[in-house]
Amino acid sequence: MAAPDFTPVVIPTPPDFPVEWANPEDEKLPLLHDRKHAPGPITPLSGWLCEQHWGKGSSVGLAAAGQPVAAMIKMVNTFYYLAIVPTVPPEEMEQAGQRAEEALKASIPTFTQTWEEEWLPELKDLHDTWNAFDFVAASNEALLAHFEWTLASYERLWDIHFAVTVPYLVAPSMFHDLYEDVFGESEALHSYKLLQGIDNASIVAGRELWSLGQTADSAELRSAIRNVPTSEVVSRLESTSGGDAFLSRMRTYLGQYGKRSDTIVELADPSWIEDPSIAIEILKQYLADDMDDPTDQWKQLVAEREQFVEDARNRLSGYPQPVRDEFEMFMAAGQNGQRIQEDHNWWIDQMGNHQVRQVFLEFGRRFSDGGVIEIRDDIFYLDGDEIREATRAGISGDRRTLVEQRKAEMDRWSNVQAPPMLGTDYGPPPDNPVTRALNRFFGGPPPAPDPDRPDVIKGNPGAAGKVTGTARVIIKLSDAGRLGKGEILVTPTTAPPWTPLFATAGGIVTDTGGPLSHCAIVAREYGLPAVVGTGMATSVIQDGQQIEVNGDSGEVRVL
Repeated sequence: MAAPDFTPVVIPTPPDFPVEWANPEDEKLPLLHDRKHAPGPITPLSGWLCEQHWGKGSSVGLAAAGQPVAAMIKMVNTFYYLAIVPTVPPEEMEQAGQRAEEALKASIPTFTQTWEEEWLPELKDLHDTWNAFDFVAASNEALLAHFEWTLASYERLWDIHFAVTVPYLVAPSMFHDLYEDVFGESEALHSYKLLQGIDNASIVAGRELWSLGQTADSAELRSAIRNVPTSEVVSRLESTSGGDAFLSRMRTYLGQYGKRSDTIVELADPSWIEDPSIAIEILKQYLADDMDDPTDQWKQLVAEREQFVEDARNRLSGYPQPVRDEFEMFMAAGQNGQRIQEDHNWWIDQMGNHQVRQVFLEFGRRFSDGGVIEIRDDIFYLDGDEIREATRAGISGDRRTLVEQRKAEMDRWSNVQAPPMLGTDYGPPPDNPVTRALNRFFGGPPPAPDPDRPDVIKGNPGAAGKVTGTARVIIKLSDAGRLGKGEILVTPTTAPPWTPLFATAGGIVTDTGGPLSHCAIVAREYGLPAVVGTGMATSVIQDGQQIEVNGDSGEVRVL
């Protein structure tokens, strides 16, 4: 895992972030604060689920993909830290790495078929079982049994997640490397244009939300959505001509596409189907007079992809057939990889979390009724073992003081900047297709600032192009309504539920991520310049400032 000449170093902790290791061995882990998936503190129940079941399922999936590493999640001062650790002794890593690379290359031509014919049907079956469970009729014993099945199924979700993640990330990364080898470094960014314009679940959900907005075909309906505070839109529509029919269509949309929240890790956040505020905020933007139909931009991206593919094939016509065959294989795998990156997230990260949340909420209802906690959502301040214990005891005991203590702890740490790494630094990982792909997904450390250019923030090129506009710093998707047409979305990270915002934005800047992150992929699908992985944009750029985003160089200039 480490470079041979690197001596492991224990990472010092900042004075305002003292760490008491639950297990002294945890200090030996290379723990990364995964701001891409959880930028702030998360609730104890979400953290427990990640530590006990997310990591376990992920490690099974990594092994199934032939990788000699495991995932470990640790909650440190309410923050989510991830470590990828070797599963073989150091002296065996080189040989294990060679076997892993061989397994990876064998899986790339076939992972799409495995996803479509094996993993996706299994995921759909799991969701059918979740959807069929009758919470109202279930006894406490039946609910507890369903809870245990849910935990095992959640592990299986993450087993599938990482079994498919390795090839779907590596395929476009290796295509990028091949493109650079064939056409030169100066044209390497063009590789992503050959992968754009491929439908996926996130794009379809955004397109359907746009289509829903277009059914508000009267001035009265549009006014009831656009000009009324978000919390009052539903009640206003109920008294507006045609409003009931629109609400029915909106509920149908939410039933199909609303089993997701604006975060990936935090299960305390309500899904859109529970709270339609985010969908309504985006509808307000879609109904603006100056809003363009995103399908027009989509058609242009598809045409651009087809032209780039044709040009590449023409330029390769003089190459030996094996080179052309390899190019075609990696291009198809890269296109499918970027599609499955969004689709797997839809079925696992988003809807999977929604299903688990519903189980926890039922415990919350019963615990609240039984006086164990004050309100339903306080369930997220207990952990799974505490839920088991109280349920087996007939839903008894008083955990209200404990809940208040844990809420206070989250409030305390929410005002502290978590360090990017904890534990032990083992140096840079070995250079191989998987580590290169992961670096392009997470982004790696941001480039060092240039002291001669203090107005420039450096990151990773995410999507080509240059744009100047007003910065709109948005931390939570619930603030989506503040983003105006053509403004630059500046945010710590974006998850797939943020996709509809890309139709409004003029450009994207994030603190986290690389060119294979969700944000960069979707920015390319919407033709938006993007700079990702700056590490500091949301803390340096002020809301309302004029900025220039250069997606080709990976630089943001404050004007």
